[in-house]
Amino acid sequence: MSTAVEQVERLLNLVPYLRSHPGVTVAEVAREFGVSQRQIAKDLNVLWFCGTPGGFSDDLMEPHVGEGGAIHLDNAAEAITRPLRLSTREAVALLVALRAMAAVPGLADRVALERVLAKLEAAVGQSAADTAERLSVAFEARDVVLEAATRAQTSGRALRLRYYVPSRDEVTERTVDPIRISMLTGRAYLDAWCRTSADRRMFRLDRVVGIEVLEEPAVVPEHAANAPEAEHSALRVDAQDPLIELELAPGARWVPEYYPCESVTDLPGGGVRVALRAPDQDRIRRLVLRLGESARVLGPAGFAAAVQGTAAAALAGYGF
Repeated sequence: MSTAVEQVERLLNLVPYLRSHPGVTVAEVAREFGVSQRQIAKDLNVLWFCGTPGGFSDDLMEPHVGEGGAIHLDNAAEAITRPLRLSTREAVALLVALRAMAAVPGLADRVALERVLAKLEAAVGQSAADTAERLSVAFEARDVVLEAATRAQTSGRALRLRYYVPSRDEVTERTVDPIRISMLTGRAYLDAWCRTSADRRMFRLDRVVGIEVLEEPAVVPEHAANAPEAEHSALRVDAQDPLIELELAPGARWVPEYYPCESVTDLPGGGVRVALRAPDQDRIRRLVLRLGESARVLGPAGFAAAVQGTAAAALAGYGF
């Protein structure tokens, strides 16, 4: 569901985007703006009634959807096609986020990020840049843990961890060889080869209760170092993956602890509403089936139907 304010904001960005991307498809626009194709179709219908003052036919925009869903926008006045300018508040928020990202160890293209930061700081002016300088983002990991993990990764040394496992309510001890450190939704994760499990594992750093950088070098087996992120990786999500919304009973509040969620909203009675993305929908479908009455799928409809179909097939197998 898109509110009127959200739709106006999207339309103000949609017009310059369509003018600079002639022939882009409805599906591509939907992915870029993070909404459904149906919503983009609604937006295009609204554009037919938008334009410059006067309201005559020559004053209004003319979006057309051609073969393969390609969109072409005609008769858009130059004043409307200029990209939306960031407000001071938005610019400061973006600066703070980019500076927090720059602090992430192991960033792939730090030079490009620093160029963006420099351009943005020059564009917003000294006052906004100073305001952003006074703000900071705190990640959910103790500084000493993050510092030690970063030091081990950059120096190529192994780590000894004492790691809390909520599902067993116990602290485990293991020696790991760091591969990378990543951030997701405010949490820091260590991707490492776990010698105890003899497998690649993801560790949430806020669950590390003890950490020691060892003198011995880290040795990641070649097959693990070159392998893509495991399917169960908490970080393997993409903005293009479908957004699945679930309503969870109090007994299933543990789900956000194990599955990265884009939003978690407390509900009256102790339950939560979560929104999460996953490249492997089968994994989320298995989760919902496992939760039984503790979970209710709010959307999308296709995913809800898939869960219902799997449940029906399972019941049929038992003769129900």
